Amino acid sequence: MEDKSTLLDLDPDASAIQQGQQSPAVQLVHENDCSTTTSSDLQQPVGPRIVVRTAAGWTARPGRQTRVDAAGRWIVRDGLGLVCLCLAWLVMLYAELITLCVILAPAPSATFRLLGGICFHILMGLALTAHLRAVFSDPGAVPLGSANHENLLRLGPLPDGRDRVVYRCARCDCVKPDRTHHCSVCGRCIRRMDHHCPWINNCVGLRNQKFFVLFTAYISLVSWFTVYLCLHYFAICLRSEWDACSGGPSPAMSTMLLLILIVLSLLFGIFTAVMAGSQISAILTNTTGIERIKGEQRTAQGLSCSDRLARVFGQPASWRWLSPLHRPHLRAEDDELVGHLVA
Repeated sequence: MEDKSTLLDLDPDASAIQQGQQSPAVQLVHENDCSTTTSSDLQQPVGPRIVVRTAAGWTARPGRQTRVDAAGRWIVRDGLGLVCLCLAWLVMLYAELITLCVILAPAPSATFRLLGGICFHILMGLALTAHLRAVFSDPGAVPLGSANHENLLRLGPLPDGRDRVVYRCARCDCVKPDRTHHCSVCGRCIRRMDHHCPWINNCVGLRNQKFFVLFTAYISLVSWFTVYLCLHYFAICLRSEWDACSGGPSPAMSTMLLLILIVLSLLFGIFTAVMAGSQISAILTNTTGIERIKGEQRTAQGLSCSDRLARVFGQPASWRWLSPLHRPHLRAEDDELVGHLVA
């Protein structure tokens, strides 16, 4: 799904870009076709260059399955992803109905109904909100067509005067920053792409990884809490020979519905717990899923665990890390390149 091209070695000089300072004889060299242009129409001596290399990969129509609606929501039109989305929402709806109608409503204890209902719906609400934010958030796509003459010249040479090497995606016609990969499902280049997840019908990348981690964590918590509610309800019913649970469905029907819910909760609870744990591990080791598969090593020397988490959940550290309603405030350098390309 992702191409295996070499990524961009890019560290733009922000002050030079903002002030529009460029060398009068910066050369723009396209190595794929050996064409050369300069930032001046006059003959100039050979100076620093911006070397553009086209990343290996087949050419395709960019963004063919992705669009952004009028409200700014990111939408991926992929059949498998849409099926997985519907399946996830159906499972959450089933858990909601069975918990309300079979477990909480017939329960003899008012305290159990109140506390169980509050805890369940808080966790379910957080999980659903995080899921929707992960689905409809731009994961960090590089603007299409950003590898044009004007943008490339704005990057300028490296601060020490050496040539700057820029990699261009042939599929998106965009500049590829470091740790950017092209997703064949979304049809876009995604910054710090971890993987494409069909359960959110979206990539997990720079801008929505927080929401994906919260989604998997809250789904795991609500799944295990649902297992507890089911077992607790079974214990109450069996001790009273089902007399205390007579307000609900028949014993045979209740048992069947609860067993299905327990199996689903265990499956999703284990799966999402593993996913959340792997995501946290990747964040703490400063790696992505693609980099792990490729065996690429990243260093995060000098960064504490809190600093590494802040690169995904936002700065500074606060209770907002746990809230799917708050978009993370990322480091300036994480959004620096994309900001200049669309400025």
